Amino acid sequence: MTLELQEIEPETDFPALARCMFESYEDPPQKFFHVFFPTHGIGEKARENAIHEAATRLKLWHTHDPSSYWQKVVDTETDKIAGGALWKVHRENPFAAPETPEVTWFPNDSSRTYVEQALQAHSAPRARKAQRAHIYLFIVFVHPNYRRQGVGSQFLNWGIKKADDLLYDFFLESTPYGRPLYEANGFAYVEEYVNHPQTDNPDDKWKEVENKVGPFTFWLMWRPAGGDFGEKTIKVLEEN
Repeated sequence: MTLELQEIEPETDFPALARCMFESYEDPPQKFFHVFFPTHGIGEKARENAIHEAATRLKLWHTHDPSSYWQKVVDTETDKIAGGALWKVHRENPFAAPETPEVTWFPNDSSRTYVEQALQAHSAPRARKAQRAHIYLFIVFVHPNYRRQGVGSQFLNWGIKKADDLLYDFFLESTPYGRPLYEANGFAYVEEYVNHPQTDNPDDKWKEVENKVGPFTFWLMWRPAGGDFGEKTIKVLEEN
């Protein structure tokens, strides 16, 4: 079996990428996934609708974002997608004039308000620490059938080389599952944050999404260009 890193085909790959992404984040279940790619309702039909919506939205995001770069790792014997990665190659400070995306994937009620707060909190640490050109690994997933076979390392090695070639810092948010891989590849822990939106008067819609997601913890991870921490380490860690 050969697992090959490839650039995606934007016109055809997003349905398979979305399905692989769902199967990856469902095993084991990762509650925060519901914030970005929810399944509204129960049963197989609701799940299929969620995968279709995700594929459509991922393609739309990619089409309208010049910083977006998608990759896939393919099993060349079966042509199945083993994993995917969405990079943001920011050639200037993306937080100089930040845009707040409309959370169209939730209904216009308090569940959307919950998700808007969660997304703002999720991006806040990087917004404080990465006020410059940099590479950002936004989404990465490996299908359960292809884990421990170097798929994640292929993505990460590409990103490290790209960042070093551009002399850019490399940022990502890590779950508990991914942190050992990143630390083994020279990333430093910058900040831990627990994402738990709050409101004074939560209604049923707020409580519903809160029960599905709950508080979730991420770590902002950072690797300077060339892996050379030096004086940069103190500067990045002290930035507000």
